[in-house]
Amino acid sequence: MAGFSRVASRLYALFTRNPSTARVVVEQARLQPNDRVLEVGCGAGGAVDLAAQALGPDRVAAVDPSPTFVEMVSRRVPGADIRVAGAEDVPFDDQRFTVIFSVASMHHWDDRAAGLATLITKLAPGGRMLIAERLLKRPGHGITPAQLAEVEAELAELDQIGIHTVERKAGWRQLAIIRSTRPLAAA
Repeated sequence: MAGFSRVASRLYALFTRNPSTARVVVEQARLQPNDRVLEVGCGAGGAVDLAAQALGPDRVAAVDPSPTFVEMVSRRVPGADIRVAGAEDVPFDDQRFTVIFSVASMHHWDDRAAGLATLITKLAPGGRMLIAERLLKRPGHGITPAQLAEVEAELAELDQIGIHTVERKAGWRQLAIIRSTRPLAAA
């Protein structure tokens, strides 16, 4: 996925520095002291900042295809591992993260199926993934009920378990959060 331009990234950041959606998703992640977190499509870094406040920046990583966002978030959350990448090409070791979340970015991914498959490889056994999008009636910058069903089916095909969607109010937005868990490794 091509990132936002430098100017577009900075304008976007002015309006989304600490969005309520980030707070809702981080709360829903139910972070534990030993978690290792990855945010995919971190934008201006609101959720990265909240996760780092909860766990410490050394336990938090993020990717975004925009070099401007990566630079901004690296300054905003010193010590977090922030890299330029999209969901389809996350440059971290497999099974590294216990929590992976994406806040309002999946609708930007070039290849949703490839992105989901890549993220699951980065998720540790027993790790949880949360994909949050604004709930829409028609396709756009968010997700429709039909698209929710497609994503849930894709996650099931990728052997995720406990797949379900919760809806939460985030400011004036209705947010759909698709939760799933990577099964524990066979004994």
